[in-house]
Amino acid sequence: MTILWGILVLIMGVVAIVFSEKIYNFTGSLSFVESKLPGGSRGFIKLIGVIMIISGILIFSGAAGFITDPLGKSLQGIFGGFQE
Repeated sequence: MTILWGILVLIMGVVAIVFSEKIYNFTGSLSFVESKLPGGSRGFIKLIGVIMIISGILIFSGAAGFITDPLGKSLQGIFGGFQE
């Protein structure tokens, strides 16, 4: 199932980069991004696409566990986990 999620996130990232100009025309200028980031709204949309591609590859290959395992263990320690 994680392979399908990884492929889906990867495809969404590619689509975000390929159609970044159309996404920009749909959303318009993002004022916070325009004032804080040097690339502007167009660069931000492409940056989000690249982040989605990298995370899709990590999910697809199973390498995202190094991020989710420590987070899951710490949350289990906080909330106690399931008791049998």
